[in-house]
Amino acid sequence: MRFFRHVAVAIAFVGFAVASSLGNAQSADLPDSAPIATIGAGSTVSVNADILLPANQGTIYLQNGAVTTWDQIDKKAPSCRLNAVESPVVRRLVPGRKLVITGTTQNNGSVFFYGDVLQFEEDATVSQFQCSPGHKGAMNIGELKQVFGGMFSLNQAPAVVGE
Repeated sequence: MRFFRHVAVAIAFVGFAVASSLGNAQSADLPDSAPIATIGAGSTVSVNADILLPANQGTIYLQNGAVTTWDQIDKKAPSCRLNAVESPVVRRLVPGRKLVITGTTQNNGSVFFYGDVLQFEEDATVSQFQCSPGHKGAMNIGELKQVFGGMFSLNQAPAVVGE
């Protein structure tokens, strides 16, 4: 009888542990309406087109799948600026390269403040994408995809259970 009581307690404990772990799971299939700050570390941004990074320039602007300038950006539409590690030589991002996301931050960006950030702390060339949705509030995954167009694609990491 005592044995069954211990088994019942053990089963209840395991069930509770599994249920609480599932509550902390991060989905690998976040909807386009989810804020980019919910993208998990280990997700990647794939480069799909040749992108030149000019010498001695650490920032390039992106909007609607194209490289642009600060002056040409439609400030009421989503855009990002890619912050590269400065270098005295021209570099390029080639198709097939994957940038591993090491973290995200969200500062409730406004139209003039790139407050939603994808960080690439382990990459020797690109340090982060700073993004603005073109409206008050957080940028979502759908808006990020709009900015990327065909130049980049987001690959969400497999779900992480626990932590």
